[in-house]
Amino acid sequence: MTNIGKIVVTSLLVLMILNGMFIMKGNSAEGEIYSSPPPEIEGEYGVTIDAKTGEIIYDKNAHFKAYPASMTKVLTATILDERMKDGEWLTVSPHAANQECLCLGLRAGERMTKQDAMKALLLLSANDVAVVIAENVAGSEKGFADLMNQKVQQWNLKDTYFVTSNGLHHPNHFTTPYDMAIITKEAIKHPMVLKVMSTQTTDIKTSRQEKIIRNLVNIGAMPNVVAGKPGYTSAAQHTLVEYLKKGDMEIISVVMRSKNKRSKYNDIQTMANYSFNQIENLTHYQ
Repeated sequence: MTNIGKIVVTSLLVLMILNGMFIMKGNSAEGEIYSSPPPEIEGEYGVTIDAKTGEIIYDKNAHFKAYPASMTKVLTATILDERMKDGEWLTVSPHAANQECLCLGLRAGERMTKQDAMKALLLLSANDVAVVIAENVAGSEKGFADLMNQKVQQWNLKDTYFVTSNGLHHPNHFTTPYDMAIITKEAIKHPMVLKVMSTQTTDIKTSRQEKIIRNLVNIGAMPNVVAGKPGYTSAAQHTLVEYLKKGDMEIISVVMRSKNKRSKYNDIQTMANYSFNQIENLTHYQ
């Protein structure tokens, strides 16, 4: 081979290598970011989006429908914040007091403020409190589900339909990792919702009880995690949404149908590490 030929071949190889290092933006409706093959996660469905733009960074069956379990409560809290004033009181009905637990252990006639209801909803994941919110905001669980689906339609999320305010299993109650990430993106625009989701330990008070509760998500134990909401039912298996920040980068990661509690937290970290690197590389090469 001539020297000129060798130079040409070497140049082509260099270009091919460099081309593989660059991150390209796709032209999909969500503005997906494409790059080298992403890492595997144990959960069947997962997504990471840029929390500022909504762009998809990591995608494993991100548009597949599945049961969200208690991640549902992120939307419940958002609607509570929009529909009730700070300091407003909610009253517990016999129906709300008789929910399948995890529960706060409310009794009919018990009262609590909006702020304490949101704490119990998001940190303790109290199913009885979710029904209290639904009934006090909309008059009934059905009425509240209508409000939930109106919000979903407002955000143009076509693969989500909600039936319950707490996420207890119903065959027609479903979402996708992508839709759940967008719901959370909208939720954290509410300062109270974000503050509560970011709280590790707090006290709550009702007309009949006072207790200290802890966030089910151990925020301080995981790098870059600001807030999160886990879920579990036997039908949904383990689910988790987390909002993470690293420098000026902000992402939201969701995993659904994960095998166990440990794997869902590991899955989020795997997606987050990959996604932060992708954003850094994209910024570097622009």
